[in-house]
Amino acid sequence: MDKVPSSSSHQLRQERKMSIIIIMSVCLVPLVSCSAETPDEENLNPEEWLRRFGYLSRSGLQMSGPLSAQILTRAVSDMQRVYGLAPTGRLDAATLAAMQRPRCALPDRTPEAGVGGVRTRRFALTAQRWDKERLSFSILYRRIPPSLGLNRTSDAIRRAFGVWSRVTPLSFQERPAGGAADILLLFASGFHGDMSPFDGEGGSLAHAFYPGPGMGGDTHFDADEPWTLDAQNQEGIDLFLVAVHELGHALGLEHSENPAAIMAPFYQWSDAQNFSLHGDDIAGVQRMYGPPVASDAPPSSPPTHRDDIIITTPPSTPSSPDPNDPTQTDPDPQAQPDPSLSPPLATPTSHLVSPLTTWTGPDPDPDPDPVTPAVRTDGPPSICDGDFDTVTLLRGEMFVFKGRWFWRVRRNRVLENYPMPISVFWNGLPDDINAAYERHDGKFVFFKGDRFWLFREADVLPGYPQPLHQYGRGIPVHRIDTAIWWEPNEFTYFFSGDRYWRYNEETRSADRDFPKPISRWGKIPASPRGAFLSDDGASTYIYKGSSYWRFDNRRTEADRGYPRSILKDFMGCVGVPDPDPDPETERNPGTEPVRPPQPTEPGRGPDRELRPGSTEDDPDQEVNVVVTVTDSESKVMTLVMVTAPLLLILCILVLVYSILRTLQNKEPPRALVHCKRSLQDWV
Repeated sequence: MDKVPSSSSHQLRQERKMSIIIIMSVCLVPLVSCSAETPDEENLNPEEWLRRFGYLSRSGLQMSGPLSAQILTRAVSDMQRVYGLAPTGRLDAATLAAMQRPRCALPDRTPEAGVGGVRTRRFALTAQRWDKERLSFSILYRRIPPSLGLNRTSDAIRRAFGVWSRVTPLSFQERPAGGAADILLLFASGFHGDMSPFDGEGGSLAHAFYPGPGMGGDTHFDADEPWTLDAQNQEGIDLFLVAVHELGHALGLEHSENPAAIMAPFYQWSDAQNFSLHGDDIAGVQRMYGPPVASDAPPSSPPTHRDDIIITTPPSTPSSPDPNDPTQTDPDPQAQPDPSLSPPLATPTSHLVSPLTTWTGPDPDPDPDPVTPAVRTDGPPSICDGDFDTVTLLRGEMFVFKGRWFWRVRRNRVLENYPMPISVFWNGLPDDINAAYERHDGKFVFFKGDRFWLFREADVLPGYPQPLHQYGRGIPVHRIDTAIWWEPNEFTYFFSGDRYWRYNEETRSADRDFPKPISRWGKIPASPRGAFLSDDGASTYIYKGSSYWRFDNRRTEADRGYPRSILKDFMGCVGVPDPDPDPETERNPGTEPVRPPQPTEPGRGPDRELRPGSTEDDPDQEVNVVVTVTDSESKVMTLVMVTAPLLLILCILVLVYSILRTLQNKEPPRALVHCKRSLQDWV
């Protein structure tokens, strides 16, 4: 009789232990599953990815409200169709994996095409094409992949040209490195002079510019990729396959919706030795240039043929150090920028447009004389001299203009090879501009005097410049000093002299009761030279001379402790003194000024209806009281939010341990054991 209660008590203890273990396992599963995510999954932002490659509108960057489920679902479905996935509209594992595939840096959709549009053809054409059949190209050998070497790299690019030459009437002539040519090809890392910086290994592999003057047709490869050639497996990235894809862009093709085509946006391995274009690629390029034309006439001189490429001059070896030398470094960032290395923005212009427009311009001189840089007296200025014409944000980056030069600034650092002449980046834009801003539709507007220019990326739109009065009703018609699209209320503000205007982009007119005195923005001076939002959309920075003022968008009033030096806080200049703060806005003694956040992506703040100048100065009017949390309080709250869950978990573990120890040392009541046996006997 004594063995029964002993056995029952032991079984009861085991059941209780098992229950506790199960509860602990269920509670700890979320912690384990979160820690099991791969680094790529943690870094991937699907919404940002969809916006970057054109599936979501760029203007959404300026609107801080959450995307509707319908818009996001439609964008995901559109992306899934392009990638050959079932268009479910859900961010499932297969969709997230597709977003992480190496791919071309150019977007798959453009603003003109809309989001979720369906094309009647799978291939897509731009409105740009070459108006001649004999094109030239040149390869810069500065950052040739050491794993391939100069000869193998050059041969792969020549073979890629030959792929397109065999299905079109086009022929390609190679010119010496750095010589005048229609298409310039180079390898680069990170920021390399355009607004499409490379991201290192993986991600974006390359990008190209569509046909046109200047940088049209130029093709850039990410030097940090693990480039290979003729590999019999899928390891590495085959340079030949990527070059064929990018040269398709250089001829005017956009990304295809056929996942088997070489013009599909993502990289896919295939046997390069037996490569042939997909029918979709051939149909697209022949729609622009027609089929190849057979000719029985012998050439006037016996050129060297290599995969349908006519090589009139052998590639010259640069006199610089061996590009394959791994110890070679980039050139001096303070050196004079080379226009051939600094193309404009790499974003396609439109989808299928008929009739196709062509670029008409003179052919490059087949025998160019040695290029001698022109000597100018107005050499590149120093950014730390200040006194800029205007400061603005374009695509989330700071652009600083002065005379015929401009800088790009990121994280308090001027990018290499800057300043750069304005004409190199924006062909047709004059020097000494007054103001510039990025519109809600992603286009850039530049102002000078009584005229304005409208640009889509680096290309000025036809018919511009135009008189300022054509931009809208009720705005200043002689000069605009500063322009900014203001995220908190989605209006554009123009500043001129000591007044400002609120402009409605939809109605193309200034609102009634404007202009108003600029003093409503605080103690900022008349005729400011620039304005831009902080990265969270909570503040507006207004610039003039070498100083800037900060305006609190939530409280709609100027912050204390300003003006401050824009050279020190934004340009990274050392030893620049701060200007004397305005006496009426003198900060409290001993209070450190709040350093402005780096403006990388404007418009991340909450959507608000506060509008400068939209309310009258009525003392009886109700006022919204806004309680702000300082940075120190925010840090304390963050610390509490992190430590509290850890302490709670620790307490739970201690409690569970105590219960287990108690159960091990304590027998169950004998009465319960007898009761259990009685019930069993009764049953």
